[in-house]
Amino acid sequence: MEYRESSWNAENSGMGKYRNLPFCCIFLIGINGVIFLIGLIMPRMGAYLENAGCFSVFYLLYQGEFYRLVTAAFLHADAEHLLFNMLLLYFCGEIVEKSLGRCRLLILYLISAVCGNLLSAAYELSTGSFYESIGSSGAVFGLTGALLFLVIVKKGAAAHISMKRMVLAVLLSLYSGFSSPYVNNAAHIGGLLSGFLLAFLLSIIPPVLRRK
Repeated sequence: MEYRESSWNAENSGMGKYRNLPFCCIFLIGINGVIFLIGLIMPRMGAYLENAGCFSVFYLLYQGEFYRLVTAAFLHADAEHLLFNMLLLYFCGEIVEKSLGRCRLLILYLISAVCGNLLSAAYELSTGSFYESIGSSGAVFGLTGALLFLVIVKKGAAAHISMKRMVLAVLLSLYSGFSSPYVNNAAHIGGLLSGFLLAFLLSIIPPVLRRK
């Protein structure tokens, strides 16, 4: 029996086109969507998940429930809230994932969610007004901050987005939040700033390690 080199490969089999799919973005959107559907189909379970996963500085300081820094980023109040965040997640996350990689996108999402909620906690303490919040806005704004960094560094080469258009999109997103009294703007700002800084760190760490 002889072994011959096969002419079959991933590219000509049609599998090559799937390599460029933003799997991490799709994964995150899927998790958020499934959790929302569970709450929609089973209202009692939805209420339980919201009560157990929402964030407030009260739970953080007085009950030590630090897990809420992350769980709140996978809960949404209604379909409109979910749709807006998931569209922004895909729009920004797809470019960030292709530029920085899947693992770094996941790191950006989770740490931005934590930083957004931490700034929200600081705002609650500074104002003395305590409230519960849910939503992936802090994490999504982290991806927006990362995309802003990429656009600035690559001078618009990231998805051919000009710097002026990107800055305008960020300003409009922030303005839409400040125009509503029920939006956690502290989480938005915390996520945006942390995402920008994290994108910088994640982009310079690998080259530094390679030089060492």
